[in-house]
Amino acid sequence: MDRSTLPGDLVRLVAGHPHDPLDFLRLRAVCRSWRSAAAFSPPPPFLPWLLARPAGPVHPTASLSFFSLPSGAARSVPAPSSSHRLLGPTRSHLLLSDTTHHLLLLNPLTGTRLPLPDSPFPASSPVIQGYLVPASSDGDSPAPVVLYNARKLFFHFDFMAGGEPTTKPVDRDGWTEVPVPDLVAENMYHNGKLFVCDDQGQVTVFDAVTLAVVGAVPPPPPPPAAPLRRDAFKCTAFVPSGHELLCVIRYFAKDGHGELLEYCGAGLEVYRLEMETEKEDQPRQPHWVQMRSIGDRMLFIGLFQGFSFSAADFPGFKGDCIYFFKLERDKRSCIYRFSMEDGRAEELPGPWMHACTWFVPSLS
Repeated sequence: MDRSTLPGDLVRLVAGHPHDPLDFLRLRAVCRSWRSAAAFSPPPPFLPWLLARPAGPVHPTASLSFFSLPSGAARSVPAPSSSHRLLGPTRSHLLLSDTTHHLLLLNPLTGTRLPLPDSPFPASSPVIQGYLVPASSDGDSPAPVVLYNARKLFFHFDFMAGGEPTTKPVDRDGWTEVPVPDLVAENMYHNGKLFVCDDQGQVTVFDAVTLAVVGAVPPPPPPPAAPLRRDAFKCTAFVPSGHELLCVIRYFAKDGHGELLEYCGAGLEVYRLEMETEKEDQPRQPHWVQMRSIGDRMLFIGLFQGFSFSAADFPGFKGDCIYFFKLERDKRSCIYRFSMEDGRAEELPGPWMHACTWFVPSLS
């Protein structure tokens, strides 16, 4: 059969189904007529890859290692240079910093590089992490870059052309410092607000324009199920999902050898942030509401942040599930799928990788 004779409508229909961007590129490379037909079909949404996160600067000839959950294939992408280290993954790009604190956003699939203003942190600052907030689907809301360590948090809107006019206090080179009162454990920018969680689970909500505190959210209550081990502690991952902000709580404890391992005795918990009550005569009181089901959603979570997808966009995948990875004693990061329906976690096929994080690939 001559593939080039397939009707363009059929090729465009097929082009909307690959869950892996490399499969989409292979489809376009079959022949000229397929490439032409696929050009009129926007790339479908892609599921996250698992990224083996290097602990420090990488060797000049080293590669970044990825694992595609849909295809079950390992991928390797050349690292940008030996002087760059990974601060965090985002949707479509990796946030990198070199030894002189020059920042770079890199799309490892296309090679596109977006330079950023230098980091506002001094060279002697402790370990820094960061991320690029995904732009809204309407394209009107700007997408800031966020940098933080345990004591300070900065964000920057204007690295892209246009930016966002603002009257908020600005640090040097357009970086805005958020006046966090306590330690920064986790944080997330969502719908014009910054949610900063301290090491006690208390969340302070800042308006991103004025930097005024617009809410304080106490930590979710402990689970009413089986009591936790005394040495167990929880880790909160923020997950933007449409107009909602979710948090997924995982528990960790040490084994008999002193290693920190995931403690699954309490399962995974999902909460939705309610910013105000339904009654107009009551003052605004932000609080977390536990969710027994997340419906059609699939959540992919790391230690501190995660991504949300609709299972309807991915035939063969079911919703009401959380995908996560946990470190085993042999330093292998195993991929698990947790069902909200029955509370069970099952291990999925995966590679021998460690220090992993999720990364959402993009061809843009």
